[in-house]
Amino acid sequence: MRKIVALSDIYPPDAVARALADALEYGAFAADYIANLLEQRARFTPQESPLHLTRREDLLDLHLQPPDLSLYQETPPRQINPIEETLS
Repeated sequence: MRKIVALSDIYPPDAVARALADALEYGAFAADYIANLLEQRARFTPQESPLHLTRREDLLDLHLQPPDLSLYQETPPRQINPIEETLS
């Protein structure tokens, strides 16, 4: 019991109360279990960030350069086969 009370000196009282409530729900009252809950929650608490919403109109406002298809229209130079060269 002293270990659980000592946890309230290390962690915020509302976090200890939440861990105790969860421990009561699962029937686990060991101080190590409660300390583990507190450590995990303190480690993995994501920071809040502003919500970014895009407007549908912004998604459609795209400006792309037309593709250069001239590369595909050029005919490659004809390569001479050494056998054809000797025949001609």
